[in-house]
Parts: sequence; C-alpha cells; structure tokens
Amino acid sequence: SWYFPINFMDGLHADIPKVISTCPRQSEEDFVKFNKRLECYAKKAQQVIQILREALENGYAFHMYSVEMVPEQIQEMITEELTPDKDVFLTPYLDATPDIVDPETSEKLLEEAKEIILTKVRPAFKELAEYIEKEYLPNTREDVAHTSLPDGEALYQSCLDFHLSTSMTAKEVFELGLEEVDRIEKAMKRVTKEEGYGDDIQKFKEDISKKEEFHFKTGEELLEYVNDICFKKIQPKLKQIFKFFPESPLIIEEVPPIMDTGDTAFYFNGSPDGSRPGVYYIGTSHLDAIPKYEIMALSLHEGEPGHHFQGMYAMESEDIHPFRRCLCDINYSRSPSRFPMNTAFLEGWGLYSEFLGEELDLYEDNYSLFGRYCMEMLRAVRLVVDPGIHAFGWSFDQALDFMIEKTFMDPKMLEVECKRYVTFPGQACAYKVGELKLKQLRKKAKSALGDKFDIKDFHDVVLQCGAVPLKFLEYEVNEYIKEELETLMTLESLED
Repeated sequence: SWYFPINFMDGLHADIPKVISTCPRQSEEDFVKFNKRLECYAKKAQQVIQILREALENGYAFHMYSVEMVPEQIQEMITEELTPDKDVFLTPYLDATPDIVDPETSEKLLEEAKEIILTKVRPAFKELAEYIEKEYLPNTREDVAHTSLPDGEALYQSCLDFHLSTSMTAKEVFELGLEEVDRIEKAMKRVTKEEGYGDDIQKFKEDISKKEEFHFKTGEELLEYVNDICFKKIQPKLKQIFKFFPESPLIIEEVPPIMDTGDTAFYFNGSPDGSRPGVYYIGTSHLDAIPKYEIMALSLHEGEPGHHFQGMYAMESEDIHPFRRCLCDINYSRSPSRFPMNTAFLEGWGLYSEFLGEELDLYEDNYSLFGRYCMEMLRAVRLVVDPGIHAFGWSFDQALDFMIEKTFMDPKMLEVECKRYVTFPGQACAYKVGELKLKQLRKKAKSALGDKFDIKDFHDVVLQCGAVPLKFLEYEVNEYIKEELETLMTLESLED
C-alpha cells in the first residue's frame, strides 16, 4: 500500500492545509522553522513521483477514479496569488502580527518564504501534477477491484483486517451489510407510516428534501443552528450517561477555505496542553448537502460525545502512552502497511454516539429520527458495496445503483462515495462493524451485571482505552465485568 501515496482524498497535497493550519506561530523562531519546513515539500513531491514510478513497474496502480482529479487539485494550489490570504503555503503569515514578530523581520521572512515557494515548491508540485497526468493516468488499472492487483485477494483481506481489527471475511461483511440494510429500512418505514406515506421511503425523502424549513439559507444560520444543537440540546443530557468530561472544550467553526475539500463536517483534536480546543468543523460552502434533519446525528458523531470525547479522553489520559494519545494520523491509502489506525474503534464510536441520541431522546421528531436513519443507512450500505466492488465482481455502476436505491442521497455525492470505496478498500466497513461491537459488548456487560450495570462506567472503560483493536476492547470490557462481579461477590460475602 506504500505504492499508493496520493489520491483525490489524501496524500501530500491534501495534507498541506491540515498540517500548515496546526504549525506553531507564536514567535520569530516558529516562522524561521516554518520556512525550513517549506523547503521539504519540494523533496516530498519528488519522492511521491519516485514511489508512483516504482509502483507501476511492479504492477500496482490506482484506478483512474482515484487519481483523475489530482492534477487539477495540485494546479489550483500552485497558481494562486502569492499572498498569505490566497496561497495555502503562506497562510501562517496572516498571524505574523507585530506583537509576535518585528514587522521588518516578518517582511523578510515572508519574502524568503515566497522565494522558496516560487523556486522550489511550485516547480516540484508542477512536475508532480504533470507526471500524474501524462504518465500515471494512462497506466492506471482497468478494474476497480483491489483484487485485480498482484495477490489482490490477500491484499483486500489485509485491508479488512486492518480497518476492522477482526477476522471477518468479505462474505461475512457483505451478509452483515444486507442484514443491516433490511433492519434500517424497516425502521425508516415506521417513520414514513406515521407521517402518512405508508412504505414509500423515497417519496417521503423527496418531499422533505424540498421543504425550505429543512434547509439553511446562510452559513451563519447553519453555524448558529449547530451551536444550539451541541451546547443547548446535547451537552446538558450527557451527564446522564457519562462520568467524566474532557478538560479541553469543544468549539464549532466553519471549514476554512484552505481546508475545504467538500466534506460536510470533520473533527480535529485539541492539544494535550489545552492551548488548542477540539474543533468540530462544519462546511458552509455546500448548504444544500446539509439538511437540518441530519444535524443532530452529525453533531453527535463529530462533536460530543463522538469524536471529541473519544479524542480528548485519550489526549488527556495519563494512563495511555504519549504516542497513542493522538488519534488523527489519517492517510487511509497507506493501509494496511502502516501503524494501526483502529478505524473500527474510531468510527464505530462515532456511529454508536449517533445511536445514543435515541436513548437520550435527542431526536425530537420523526424528521430528525429519519435523518439519523439516513446516515446509518449509508454506513450499512457500505458493508455491501465495499466487498461487492473488491471481492464479488461488482462494477462501479452496479455499486452506484445499489447506493442510489438504498440511501436516497444525491447521485453526484454517491458517485464520490463510490470512488472513495475504490480508493480506500475496507475503510468504509469499519463504522458499522465497530458500532455493532460496542453494542454487543454493552449488552454482554449489562447481562452479566444486571441491576448493577452502570452505563457511565461502561463508557468510561471504553474511552479510557484510547484507540485500540476491537479484540483488545473486548478484553478490557471482559476485565471490567470480571472486576465488577468480584466486587459484588465480596460485598455479598461481607453482608452475610
């Protein structure tokens, strides 16, 4: 998988806005170091070309769907006006204020950075874009399936093993997906029947999608709505099911232009020292893609108790080794030949958090409940489509048609989704597998402990693990059950 260093969703060019946005900029020394980092980007671009060349020589290539947009993405980065408010590489200099850097020194460092970009970075990135367009794209693989690569069946199973941290086969994942799709469809129909639509899920979705009351007119309106959901509706209820809360606060921010890749929302961990809060970023450039009835589920997943609790519990824990505290090293195309990401735990917790919204009565009407089911259906469909593409010979169009039929999402958005599954085999299956494992372990603990089961303790055990494989998570929950039972037996013997 090291033969796949760049694609339309991740890689060198996609990482730049994220990395640069977190670079320190509190002193003159920080900006001196930043300029030195800039020089490294030229070398990294050349290394990507070398890896891609070697990959082709050894029979490993992406499908066209994974890389066809990359040359244009790179060109957009290197043709902007060379000013801090336009060029992604220069954005730190927006913060080079007189109280941090002497104006004369700041101007000198800025000019030095511009020179590095013009003479080293942009030429190297231009070469990378031209290589992909002229040499790599004509030699991309014809089949969308990962199994078409050398030793492809074993490679795809390795991807499943990596992301799911289980021993599930492609067939087992596929069949689980069909079961979940059927279950969620029935839940959706309960909503449509109550709203007078019978079993016609499609008609219900079409009608509510057309209602202006479910759409945002401005980015400001969206941000205000999300803040209200997170801090006035969700946060007050979390004390019912959680014992501890992160020290670092959660804030809601609009996705900055330099980080806007079309994602609806995503989360960035805060820093261990508390200098940077956890940020739930929400995209405002595509308001039609974020209906109001999906905001509750989305916010539970990305904010609290989802990725914010998950990320900051680990970041702030003194019981977890420092190298395991950061959960945000996300470059999926390098899987499975990289340090484990424990995707099933990470995304499983996010989806489980959406489920917790039902138990906390946060879905206040059938519309928000239907929005939750729509988002859950997407995760269930992935269990079918991913192995369908990579193990069972599904064409891209067959996968897309299945998604259109079952998810009721915009076909253009689903086309991008399918390209994602072609690019990151196995990753999309992790959400559902992780969520179902969490539910299974919770049920096991509740069954064993009976009236003594405390949901707050269970959640604390899960989150204090940090990001772990599901097998290790199960071990921790089993230990928790064992210790609780021993405590109960001791108390009973004392009473006797």
